[in-house]
Amino acid sequence: MNRKECFKNYYDEYLEVCYSLSSAIGLVQLRNNLKKENNSSNIYLPFGTCLMDYSSKEYSFISEHCDKILSYSKQSYESGGFDFHAKTFHPDDRNIFYHKLFYDIKEFWKTIKTSDINKYRFSFSHRYFRKDGTISQMLQQSTYLEPNSLGVPVLNLLTFTDIGDFKTDNNLVLTVSRLINGHGYVKVFTKSYPQQQNKVLSKRESEILLLCLDGLSSKMIADKLCLSIQTVKNHKRNMQQRTSARNTAELIKFSIESNWI
Repeated sequence: MNRKECFKNYYDEYLEVCYSLSSAIGLVQLRNNLKKENNSSNIYLPFGTCLMDYSSKEYSFISEHCDKILSYSKQSYESGGFDFHAKTFHPDDRNIFYHKLFYDIKEFWKTIKTSDINKYRFSFSHRYFRKDGTISQMLQQSTYLEPNSLGVPVLNLLTFTDIGDFKTDNNLVLTVSRLINGHGYVKVFTKSYPQQQNKVLSKRESEILLLCLDGLSSKMIADKLCLSIQTVKNHKRNMQQRTSARNTAELIKFSIESNWI
């Protein structure tokens, strides 16, 4: 197994398969119905809706008022695509989703008849960065549509809402529910994914971060750890990119909130 295969994650693997497929047959009609429903009221609902087309890696529809929920505009998601959505994930949660949670979603698909996949709802929450740099919790509830002969769905009809005022722990929990006539959605599967503290940071990055917390400058850290000042700056820049922090102060604040230091 080469390095690329070793670091491949389940979600990216799925996107590559979908990108090779043709667009969903029911895409236009479903998109039109969503627009009609969302334009029927001037009231901002506490949840949003989007239609993710994995064959084109684009949002075929997204609620106009998503900025009222997630702080980012509809245009931000449309122009940034799936990559933008992924960047708003807390890095710990993104890692769990890519390598563990989505694997379990794919495995569950195998137990469902292709004709019944739209009767299932896949729900999980994750931490995400709001536009102002603060961290909140998003609940995603997905219904997958248009599976091909291999059972790979092309569309994801997803609802999203901010639940930061209600969810206080950081564990990801996947819940799968099935629509049963007369009973609504009934839970048929659930699994928790505990956080692994400091998984995102290397030992050297943790050392540098703790010294930043102590108020040491990049030069002082370099001298203390016998590193070049450029190496220290590179480590700090890499940590800021992974956490979407704009400066060292935001990086330290984020790390404390995430229990990394």
